[in-house]
Formats: sequence, structure tokens, C-alpha cells
Amino acid sequence: MQPLTHRVWARHFAQLRPYIIKEFPEVPPEQLDVVGDDFDGLVELVQQSTGWSADLVHQRLRTLDVEELGLGTGDADEQPEEGQRASLAQLRLGAGFGQDERERIVQRLSKLDRRLRKFPSEGTDLELSVKDRGSTTQKVTLECWLPKFPRVVATSREQDLRAALMEVREDLWRQIDDAVGKRKAGT
Repeated sequence: MQPLTHRVWARHFAQLRPYIIKEFPEVPPEQLDVVGDDFDGLVELVQQSTGWSADLVHQRLRTLDVEELGLGTGDADEQPEEGQRASLAQLRLGAGFGQDERERIVQRLSKLDRRLRKFPSEGTDLELSVKDRGSTTQKVTLECWLPKFPRVVATSREQDLRAALMEVREDLWRQIDDAVGKRKAGT
């Protein structure tokens, strides 16, 4: 038995549709049709429909049992092997942040985990720093190094730290998508 992955979903989404509807009755079937073979879109749709976190949705999808396709783990508590996929666990807090803030920061940036999981953990690194914290010249910087990609840097001059974290999160997501898109297009 194997877990449900991006690749398996892309190949068998039509066959898996009834199992998803059964597992997540909150998901509107017509919106599932719109998602098609987009696994990240599926995760986002289930999140919106259930109110669950992306990690919980991923965990439930990994343990979805579909015997005909050899899917499932048979154990909903089983976790994937540690260290294979990139995540915010690799985030380093740089200048201006204390370790006591880590949990709150990771929670604010958690949406990035979905994007980072497409990359191997080896060679992936993230660092968050802030200059002039709490002043009108505050600057939050989130840097990301991904294997075989140039460094990606997102910055925000928002004075509200929470808003700045959301801004760098969204900007980093967009820049990673742009870099991946350019690579796929061959430019």
C-alpha cells in the first residue's frame, strides 16, 4: 500500500473522486470537478470545506484507503518519514526574532508549507529576519534557498508585524510559483 500523492492524484483523480466525497462529505462535488487533477487545489478545497489545517488534510489524504489502486497505509496515526520534504521546520529565525516567537511565526507562515513540500528538504533553507523592529522603518525579510533555484527574497515594510509576515508569506509563494513556472516553460 502507498499513500495518496500529487502524482497518484493526477493520474487517478477521476477514480478517486467518489472516495474523496465519502471521506469528506463537506466538500461540494461540483467544486471537486473544478479542481480536476490539481492536488494542491484538492487540499485547499478540503481545507475550506472542513476548516482543517493543511497538515491534517495531507495526513487524512495519505491514509485514504483505496484497495483497487493500492492506496492507503491502514494506520491514520502513521507519519511520513521525517526529513524527506521541505517544510517550515527548516525556518531559521534571524536578527530581530527570538525563539520564544517561533511557534507564532510558523503558524502565521503555515500556508507556505504546502508550497515547500514540493521540494526536497535537503538543500532547502529559510531565514526570517527583521530590521528596526517596531519602528516606522521596520523591514521584514524572508529568504528561501531551494535546490537548483536561485535564492528567493521577500520583503515587507509593513509596520504591523503580523501584516508584514503575511505579506512576505504571499510574496515568497508567488516568487516560488514564478520560478517554477519559468523553469517549466524553459526560460
